[in-house]
Amino acid sequence: MYYDFTQNIFADSTVNRTKIAVAGSDTDISWEQLQLRCLQLVDMLKKLDIPQGHPVLIFGHKEAYFPLAMLACMHAKIPYIPMDKIYPLERIKKIAESTRSQVLINCTTTKLELDLAYTIQSDGTCTQNFIPNFIEAIYGDRNDPLSYIMFTSGSTGEPKGVQITRNAVLAYINWSTRDFGFSEKDVFLNPAPFTFDVSLSDVLLSFALGGSLVLCSTELISNQVLFLERLKKYACTVWTSTPSFAYLFLRNQLFNSNELPGLHTFLFIGEELPNRTAASLKKQFSGARVVNAYGPTEATIITTFIDITEDIIEKYASLPIGFAMPGSELLIQKIEPDAKEGELIIVGDHVSTGYFKRADLNKDKFYVHNGKRAFKTGDLAYFEAGMYFFLGRNDDQIKFNGFRIELTEITALICKHQAVKDAVTVALKRNKEVKKIISFIIAKPDVDELTVVAELKQNLPLALPYYMIPGDLSFVKEFPYSLSHKIDKNKLIENYLSEKLST
Repeated sequence: MYYDFTQNIFADSTVNRTKIAVAGSDTDISWEQLQLRCLQLVDMLKKLDIPQGHPVLIFGHKEAYFPLAMLACMHAKIPYIPMDKIYPLERIKKIAESTRSQVLINCTTTKLELDLAYTIQSDGTCTQNFIPNFIEAIYGDRNDPLSYIMFTSGSTGEPKGVQITRNAVLAYINWSTRDFGFSEKDVFLNPAPFTFDVSLSDVLLSFALGGSLVLCSTELISNQVLFLERLKKYACTVWTSTPSFAYLFLRNQLFNSNELPGLHTFLFIGEELPNRTAASLKKQFSGARVVNAYGPTEATIITTFIDITEDIIEKYASLPIGFAMPGSELLIQKIEPDAKEGELIIVGDHVSTGYFKRADLNKDKFYVHNGKRAFKTGDLAYFEAGMYFFLGRNDDQIKFNGFRIELTEITALICKHQAVKDAVTVALKRNKEVKKIISFIIAKPDVDELTVVAELKQNLPLALPYYMIPGDLSFVKEFPYSLSHKIDKNKLIENYLSEKLST
């Protein structure tokens, strides 16, 4: 059995009905159960008379019902918004208020204090709190309806909602199921939160192919032994994550092809793949594929794809991100006429229709090129030997442990503290990899810095996900400036490291 996303049906429904479809953090469900419970949820959504284009919030973490609910929304052609319980309640409330969603699908036993008309629980029950008003919150184009809205870090202190349409999702599914080399026999490891689009690759591939999806909670991941035991128990074959996540396991004696013989592919998305990580994996998993993929959330998970061979590892210190997906086009807008590198622009049907209610950003980041949507990524890249290579960001957006973060969002929240005069947030990097986020603060006169630190450490987790909390808050008297009158962030880091060495 598998799910046909083009026809919106469960196909070959008499085959492999008892096979595990989703191994959740709470329970396992078979393909037969997935079909039954998914269609039950679809019927409930229809009975609530939710119009096409009205978004539904899905709250949870790695429960089996979470991807089931995502599939039900796609089947009903209702856009969903994934909300992970790692998010602070304040952030969830902001997203709910901005979208004016009237429906919450709660995959957990946690009660959320949200002002919504309907709450659907994973046991199939539905609670009505008041009469909904759907009319004023319908988004997207009926000819190509929204599939999901994924909120990412925003530079103004507010999260940005990336709108992805059904046709964009279909473009990804058609490409990935045809060209990635996976089948219904594969068991897909899924450790990334559902608010991070890396996780969606496994969900779509597994459902579209008729494979199995193994979810791993953050609690389980924190224990490497238990995590690797879960991989072994379910005989996972495809590992999908950021490179830095896999790097954490390279020194574990249980992380090799002898202990995990079924693991045949490492699919990396979300950040740059270091040469040394690819080389180590090739040594520890003889015969396994290492795949490097690239794509921002605004371009539906992945845009480029390449198998990293031993020859490529030996030839390139910085690994290529590969070749563009069929039907798409990559442009490089040169910074200088004679430079080989420039900003990478993605063109294609898989590109987002824009940020949710952000006309200002949409004007800067999206446009139409030869009749197709185009997105200015803000990433630097170049084209060589028939392949694309990634050079990093050209702004203050970073990738840290796979999560995309706008450093200015952190700064904006710190500057709201009454004792803070000014602040700037900088990424501490080693070998191009972000190791730590540091916020440098200029305090107002006669302020107790220890008190400010204590209050910020208490307040920031209420407004930011854990992965955006600065690793250090450093007070400075003034900021150093470059000759171009910009804050010299390199000098800030240099001074910071000097102070650490001297203490």
